[in-house]
Amino acid sequence: MKKYTIIASGALGVMAAACNGAGADGNSAPAWLETDSVAAIEARIAADFTLSREELAERLSEKYEGIQASDLDSLTARHYLEAKIIDGELRFHRKAPGNFGLLDPRFNGGTPPRGARASAARISYVDSVLAWRRGTMPDGGAHEVTYSFTVDVPYHKAIAGDTLRVWMPLPVESARQYGVEILRSTPAHYITSDGRSEHNTIYFEGPAPAAKGDTARFGYTARFVTTGAYVSAADIERSLEPYDRTSPDYERYTRLPDGPHIVRLDSLASVIVGKETNPFRQSELVYDYIINRFPWAGAREYSTLSCIPEYVQREGHGDCGQVSLLYISLMRTLGVPARWESGWMLHPGEKNLHDWAEVYFEGVGWLPVDVSFGRYTGASDPEARTFYSHGIDAHRFATNRGVGDTLYPPKRFVRSETVDFQLGEVETAKGNLYYPAWDSHMELIEVKPVETVKCRN
Repeated sequence: MKKYTIIASGALGVMAAACNGAGADGNSAPAWLETDSVAAIEARIAADFTLSREELAERLSEKYEGIQASDLDSLTARHYLEAKIIDGELRFHRKAPGNFGLLDPRFNGGTPPRGARASAARISYVDSVLAWRRGTMPDGGAHEVTYSFTVDVPYHKAIAGDTLRVWMPLPVESARQYGVEILRSTPAHYITSDGRSEHNTIYFEGPAPAAKGDTARFGYTARFVTTGAYVSAADIERSLEPYDRTSPDYERYTRLPDGPHIVRLDSLASVIVGKETNPFRQSELVYDYIINRFPWAGAREYSTLSCIPEYVQREGHGDCGQVSLLYISLMRTLGVPARWESGWMLHPGEKNLHDWAEVYFEGVGWLPVDVSFGRYTGASDPEARTFYSHGIDAHRFATNRGVGDTLYPPKRFVRSETVDFQLGEVETAKGNLYYPAWDSHMELIEVKPVETVKCRN
């Protein structure tokens, strides 16, 4: 997904430019002021597919020897390129030049399973959680994080004099994330969602800028503790009990379909697990199936996809959130409770938006599952190699426990992020403010290891 210190307009790059519409002094309404949800999604699709056949052929020929314009149809049929008919013309995804090198076996060096190329630094984060669990590193399992999150909305005549409604991500209290404390905010008054949505938010209102050159800033500073988690495969197997299929949580987290992106996948689930009935072993089989068959590639805007797990299967690739939704759908199909978790990864030098999942085993509890991080086959510790199918590091900021929920207070217009919630949302009485009408920025002020007595799973 979008990289590093996130500023919404920069993160979306070409798409933001395509959506920009009229400038601050233009006479027409800017394209980023979305009043109609259907029209908004159509515009986002058009902005995602900006490359003509000629433009893409030129870019590919510059990067990859032997690729010609006549190859584009066959490459599209193999799902190495993605295209759509836009206004009667075949247009290619704006990320196609980069994605092609990740997907075509002639140029990707034989894509290894996810995680096989993990850096020594990435492996060290896993090692620290394992050492904490083994009692050899008391401060290896948790961090106290102090950060600030801001949203800046510059002046535009289309919204001058209106009231801005702003939602930002806030860490959700959980077994692995706790002690959330808001230290200060601008403006001082805010509303938190407090469990009234799957998206944990802090909400502000304030006037839009009234004069050219002015910017309205909303923001807050907070502190919380984020904790790693891990239960060994042997401990899971020893602790497994039959599910109580009448419990509300079992029914809630095996529900299918659950919105458009968590769906039944009976045929695929049956192929993957065969006759295996042990839920933990089923989870391991599903995890390995996904990391071995669906390489990472730059994603389309989630709001433009009708069913993400089906998209992953059809296109043969997916980013972190897309493969997590495929995992959740497969586990629920098998009768194993699973749910979404997402927000940010805070690894040093890799601060980024990130999505993962959780799975529930009776007798064990909820365990994190990060399909995108895969198997660390280069690690010397055997438990580090399989860590992320039933563990997670201590460099996380989780704000979501589900997808596509109603924000609190409710949003009046279509969301910029209709599935997840990570960058924030902004609207006025006139419509949703899509990118690049505003910038969001998350700054890590201090991240320090803290000693914890035991894992809070």
